[in-house]
Amino acid sequence: MLDDAIRKYGLMLLVTAMLFSLVFTEGGILGLVKTKMEIRRVNAEIKRLDQENALLMRELERLQKDDSYLEEVVRKKYGFLREGEKLYRIER
Repeated sequence: MLDDAIRKYGLMLLVTAMLFSLVFTEGGILGLVKTKMEIRRVNAEIKRLDQENALLMRELERLQKDDSYLEEVVRKKYGFLREGEKLYRIER
């Protein structure tokens, strides 16, 4: 009778320990879920950076090939003026 109880509770304890290990240890189910979530997050970041990179490449190509666009960007960014132009600043 005592042997049966020991086997029964020992088996329950062993199964419980195995389930706990399967779920909560580093290589367990929770670790797998966390890893998959991190992979999704990183893939989304890669996609965002790829889109940003494509925009920057188009901007670079336009700056290299379109002199009027380059002039417009430089004039806006650095406030350059053509010879004979005057700059009027209106402050509020």
